[in-house]
Amino acid sequence: MIKHALLFFSAIVFTVAPLAVSAQTAAKKSPNRLVLILDASGSMWGQISGENKIVIARRVMKNLVNQLGADTQIGLVAYGHRREKDCEDIEIITPLSALNKAALAQQIDALNPKGMTPITGAIRKAFEAVPAGPDAATIVLFSDGLETCSGDPCQIVSQAKAAGTNFVMHVIGFDVGKENVAQLECTAQAGGGLYLSAENADELAAAFERAVAPVDPSNAFLSVKAVANGELIDAVVNVFRPGTRKDVAHGRTYTAASTNPRLLPVVAGEYDVEVQALRFKGEAMQKFSGVKIAPGDTLKKIVDFSVGELAVKVTRNGKLSDAAINVLAAGTKTSVASGRSYTSSGSNPKVFQITPGNYDVVIKSVELAGDVEKRIESVIVKSGARVDHAHDFASGTLRIGAVSGGALVDATVQVVDAASGATVAQGRTYTSAKSNPKAFELSPGRYRVIAKSIKSKSEKSLEVTVAAGKVSEHAIDFPK
Repeated sequence: MIKHALLFFSAIVFTVAPLAVSAQTAAKKSPNRLVLILDASGSMWGQISGENKIVIARRVMKNLVNQLGADTQIGLVAYGHRREKDCEDIEIITPLSALNKAALAQQIDALNPKGMTPITGAIRKAFEAVPAGPDAATIVLFSDGLETCSGDPCQIVSQAKAAGTNFVMHVIGFDVGKENVAQLECTAQAGGGLYLSAENADELAAAFERAVAPVDPSNAFLSVKAVANGELIDAVVNVFRPGTRKDVAHGRTYTAASTNPRLLPVVAGEYDVEVQALRFKGEAMQKFSGVKIAPGDTLKKIVDFSVGELAVKVTRNGKLSDAAINVLAAGTKTSVASGRSYTSSGSNPKVFQITPGNYDVVIKSVELAGDVEKRIESVIVKSGARVDHAHDFASGTLRIGAVSGGALVDATVQVVDAASGATVAQGRTYTSAKSNPKAFELSPGRYRVIAKSIKSKSEKSLEVTVAAGKVSEHAIDFPK
């Protein structure tokens, strides 16, 4: 799913495309009872593209109000607009009443950010502003940050729902891209509504339009619980129209029971669903095609990312051998895990704990000269199970000595593959018995050795054969 950087997943934009309405049609389809909770805390003086957030918000909200239907009843609650450092600075500016566009626009323009972000208290005030009635009230919470007054907005919304309060609550997070918005997503989920994220003026306008769109009578829900090894895990859920990449809905589970399972409102129908687990080694995406959700139904799906084990044993001529091991998503160059086998039984086999999936394994010998590697394709890892693979590298030892008149001489040595002409290894003999002859560990085969005396500049070459498990030793005698 995902951009796969954690910054992208910090603020997921939740949209339901089939329910979206344009600004031109909003006036005809706005909810009968609407309450806006507006953030006027001090942080709203921050800027986006050189413009204060409060200036953007005022403009967008006034445009929204101007497009509401004449029969809309509207209430306005604001917080943080009168006093600094006061968690009680919450005001019902307009109780739920007949729409007066001019008066409401003036009240929005008068908001002057100063204080804290008492979201929980503001939601409580919004409930007070909504008298009982047969029609559900639509409450839209707009905030550019999280609760700063020790409240729990998700809990108070859950309690109100349990008490039978008739409302739907949507939450708009404005310029909160780097924050963990689990609190805001939980609040929206508890209120049976949407969490919508906006990072600029256009996105904010679209979010408000979506929030005041009518509820489709064929609405249903998709419930996605993301788990691994018996615990809730953080994952992003994307819902698409079948066979397309057209986004219908998406949200994030986080690791708390308040948002995991993640409950996504959708229009009844058939969808493709992708669930992307975060911070996992391996294939972190599970896909489901043709997911059918009936009108008024809640389809529950548990997506299990419990890891399996991939064990890779590396030997050379039957003995434990050091190698670099890279695990790739099958058929790609995308690495999902890597490590070294070394030569100890404590690390060889090298064991990877990764999510279930299809992988290719590339084993590159550290001990052999040249880029000697083995690729094992289509290794299937299953949840809670272990799959073992082993590879033995065959090799032989080539020893090249450089002498002149019986004395050791310093020479460069180049080993070339006889078939391809590619250089496999090179080194230097020096004049010490510790390095002369110079030893190379090579795959079995035919090679051409080119040796050049450092002192005399003379050069000699010879053809050699390296056999598995054998030592092939040759002395090159340079003239004095």
